[in-house]
Amino acid sequence: MTRIFALCNNKGGVTKTTTAVNVAYGLARAGKRVLLVDTDAQSNSTYSLLGSLDQELTLFDVLTQGAKMADILVESVGQKGLFVAPSSINLSAADLLMASAPGREHKLARALNQVKANFDYILIDTPPNLGVLTVNSFIACTDVIIPIALTTYALIGISILETTMEELRENLDVSLPIFGVVANLDDHTRLSTDVLSAVREHFQGLVFDSVIPRNIKVEEAHNQIACLFDYAPNSTGAIAYSKLVKEVLERAEGH
Repeated sequence: MTRIFALCNNKGGVTKTTTAVNVAYGLARAGKRVLLVDTDAQSNSTYSLLGSLDQELTLFDVLTQGAKMADILVESVGQKGLFVAPSSINLSAADLLMASAPGREHKLARALNQVKANFDYILIDTPPNLGVLTVNSFIACTDVIIPIALTTYALIGISILETTMEELRENLDVSLPIFGVVANLDDHTRLSTDVLSAVREHFQGLVFDSVIPRNIKVEEAHNQIACLFDYAPNSTGAIAYSKLVKEVLERAEGH
């Protein structure tokens, strides 16, 4: 069965896109067929994997114009087996355009049903809010991954996210299991340590053992449209993400 992970956090700046991109790269490098769906109008995942934002058809066309998901998929620049469903700035109007559409919460799920058999893993990078696109991502996914930055306000907003997920479970009959929580931007300060303890206390065993450090090489790789594992394989960031990908595979496939 294809595992579909929605990476969600309604707070911005938690390295959600960075996590999505690097886990996608890592899974593809492990020989898996991977699709990264960019539902964020900022299109950072799209740019990181393709190096441009000039795709003729994007997710906007699928969700609002009736285009087929298969027609928008593009293979990433640097990694075989890794494909992108690209975003565009037009998605910023999607909430408005989809607001009165019948079955609006299920549009992404229906679109992914057309292609999911072609992939082992699908990762959905969501916007930093709980609008129609994020709800679509929740409905379409098999599991949720929550990236959290180890900063002062890490757990602020998490209660809103959890409440929203609980309401969706009750009202739309979806299970929305949390597959894992990724702790990011660890700078080895007392604050990071304290926040990590609070995150582990709140989410218990759902928190991955791999903690992603604050590392300039991660940002450089994105800016260079390069795969971190090729660009700086010995960096602390690449080593941490490699461990995270291994954990994801172990949890998903039981080995």
